[in-house]
Amino acid sequence: MNTILTLLNPQEAARHYASGAWRAATLYSLLQKHAAERPRAHALRDARRRLSWRELLGWVDSVAGSLHQAGVRRGERVAVWLPSRAESVVALLACARNGYVCLPSLHQNYTVAEIVQLLARTRAAALVMQTGYGTGAVPALPPMKAVLDVGAPSFPAPGAACELPPVADPDKIVYLAFTSGTTGVPKGVMHSDNTLLANGRAMVEDWRHDHSTVLLSLSPMSHHIGTVALEQMLAAGFELVVHDAPGGLKPLDWALPCAATHIVGVPPHAIDALATANRRVRAALWPVSTLYMA
Repeated sequence: MNTILTLLNPQEAARHYASGAWRAATLYSLLQKHAAERPRAHALRDARRRLSWRELLGWVDSVAGSLHQAGVRRGERVAVWLPSRAESVVALLACARNGYVCLPSLHQNYTVAEIVQLLARTRAAALVMQTGYGTGAVPALPPMKAVLDVGAPSFPAPGAACELPPVADPDKIVYLAFTSGTTGVPKGVMHSDNTLLANGRAMVEDWRHDHSTVLLSLSPMSHHIGTVALEQMLAAGFELVVHDAPGGLKPLDWALPCAATHIVGVPPHAIDALATANRRVRAALWPVSTLYMA
């Protein structure tokens, strides 16, 4: 293994396991665990739907099955170009289940040319997208085995089983995030289940999250802070609310009906939230106990 390209080596891995930072669990196995223990508890919410752990697991399996039937195989890349909606979480977890490498960092403000370039650079085997999101339609490149449009009737619905057994290796590469590209060509950062969950477990412990936590991510799921929110959701088994506020609600207005107790985002989100709170008497009844700004 070339240590110029990766920090992972057997000695470091053994040290992380010995310390307890890395464990045998994967993103998908934690999803299975919560679905088995608390099947009807709320797991994921956007402006359109509110999914239980059992419903989320069923949808993840269905999308994973569709990608497998399309010929996507372990280690291949699946790009996700979506707004913050439930399907963005479902797609990442489906990739984690089957051992694909998810590319969630295709932002709304990328041009079609930039999207095509990133798909070509990563040799993406599949694309999960929403028609009309961004600046235009993206053609299916020659290497693409599947294009799943969340707005199309053919998008996998919950309930279909996946014949492929889930990949149980917590050290597989499951996630390839790109930097913004504001200072040059976007640069990729790879993560395994363990490198993601080690962070999520530490944050859950530090913030004392449990099943009663409701986490609202003001950052889009295409940004890494959205993935940080997902890590914590899976580590603690609480409900994640993605920032998909209906009817253009302000963040504070979306936090209230969601009963959010913990909010994550970046400093501009905190500024907006405080400005909104200062204009509202009912802010005193706001259930949020913490705002985490990265």
